[in-house]
Amino acid sequence: MLSPISFDHVDSKNSTVNILASTDTVKNAPNKNEDEPVSKQDEVNLANHYGWPNYWSTVGPWGGFANPSVLAVSNKAAEIQDATEADHIDDHHLRSINEIKGDFTGYSVEGLDGKIGHVSDFVIDDTKWDISYLVVETSRLLVGNFILIAKDWVQDIEWHDKKVFVDITEEQAKEAADFDTEKPITRDYEAELYSKLGKPKHWD
Repeated sequence: MLSPISFDHVDSKNSTVNILASTDTVKNAPNKNEDEPVSKQDEVNLANHYGWPNYWSTVGPWGGFANPSVLAVSNKAAEIQDATEADHIDDHHLRSINEIKGDFTGYSVEGLDGKIGHVSDFVIDDTKWDISYLVVETSRLLVGNFILIAKDWVQDIEWHDKKVFVDITEEQAKEAADFDTEKPITRDYEAELYSKLGKPKHWD
């Protein structure tokens, strides 16, 4: 496992990621099966191995910094957390997106008045390394159509029942289920999506 803190460059054209770690460092890293949840203890062990600063000591996905690359060169790099301190941290478990998404096996997406569909994929911001949208296949309403659901519209997740609850209605989902998975997401498309769903634009 690697954190985006160790990513140097993403080459979208060649589908490669350059990392700031040697081959031996990666080979000798703590092992974890990809289908197992990742505990806070696991994160601490990885941070200590790679020399990553911790991001969980303050707010935001990257410890209050705009993105992981800024965190990596900040003074927080000196705040590497000792593994023994993990006992004092809430042991939240991280999950692979592969557990949540899938053409037919993705988590069910429940709207305010009924089921909308299932999680087919995610849209990741490769600058902030943050989830921007869930790609939802609207099988319950319009077979073969997709809608983007912003992470801020997710109200709750029931891990045991594999359900994601969002604050839009079935009718809103039908109106906005026009996302083309083969095309890039433009600001104009986002503006139209937010307008259809009556959501405040996060970039305003």
